Amino acid sequence: MARFRTVMAMVAIAAVGLALASCSRKITRVDVVQQPQTCFACHSDTNTAIVTAQLQWQNSKHASGGTLNENNGDCKGCHTSEGFVARATGTTIPDVVDNPTPIHCFTCHSPHTSGNLGLRWTAVATLLNGTTFDLHSGNLCAACHHARRSVSTYVTARTTLSSRWGPHHGPQADMLLGSNGYEYAGFTYDRTSHREATTANGKDGCLECHMKTTDRLVVGGHSFNMEAVTNGDTLLNVAACAPCHGTIAEFNDVDGIQAQVGTLITDLSARLQTAGLLGSNGLPKSVTTSADSAGAVWNLLMAQEDRSLGVHNAKYIIGLLQSSIQFLQPPGQASAVAARGRR
Repeated sequence: MARFRTVMAMVAIAAVGLALASCSRKITRVDVVQQPQTCFACHSDTNTAIVTAQLQWQNSKHASGGTLNENNGDCKGCHTSEGFVARATGTTIPDVVDNPTPIHCFTCHSPHTSGNLGLRWTAVATLLNGTTFDLHSGNLCAACHHARRSVSTYVTARTTLSSRWGPHHGPQADMLLGSNGYEYAGFTYDRTSHREATTANGKDGCLECHMKTTDRLVVGGHSFNMEAVTNGDTLLNVAACAPCHGTIAEFNDVDGIQAQVGTLITDLSARLQTAGLLGSNGLPKSVTTSADSAGAVWNLLMAQEDRSLGVHNAKYIIGLLQSSIQFLQPPGQASAVAARGRR
């Protein structure tokens, strides 16, 4: 029994020794960086800029969510916030976005990740035909607002038309840069200096006009609208034009460009319908034709989908329309409208 007590005492002493030894180990301190716990750690209640941006955005086409049904394949990369963020960050998401959200604040900005309101997308604007130009912050707009096809390969390879044939919606970047229209041999095409004028001295391309701040929430700012109807009144963001063109009452006051482009679009559309290439609904018919004839359809769709009636690049859009009309002109019939395109 005495021997057993001795053994147990030695075991107890050893255990105490081990416990003391473990207590002598070096403790490494880990500091946890405290993140802001409330919105007001970063935002004061006197800074209303973010509130203003939110209210402007609510009046934008982006906020409508009207095309959220385009939430699969390549479409989701521009029509859903989740798809665009995946493109911008290089991440992979399911082919179909369930419960998609429209383009909103965190689509373009990532303040809680980056710590600032910098833009997610900074890559230089590059069109599908390879044309590239640095629009600075406007590169974000061009990431989606460009034709989805290259005219140089698409028109010659796809001469069988259909209601879904063409550059697709939103070729504003193509028009601003003066590129990706169907250009006929022997016709001289010119371009305005809008792309240079809106990017000189650090200016931000598209945003120089579309974000021109006004005292209204429906045009300019994060609404991006150049025109809006509110309470029965049409508001035009003509202040964006003033730095270069002076005070104007409407966009057409600059050389009557919008009226001229509107006339050319109507003329070309009628000729394409007569040629059996365009339906009365304004969509291409399901017919097979030549590349030059298909090119005329392409130019009409480019002009219509640009939706600026020449403001983005008056000289280029007029050249595309005039050369298309000239191509469709019956032999021996004079074309004063088309002839003006010759230099």
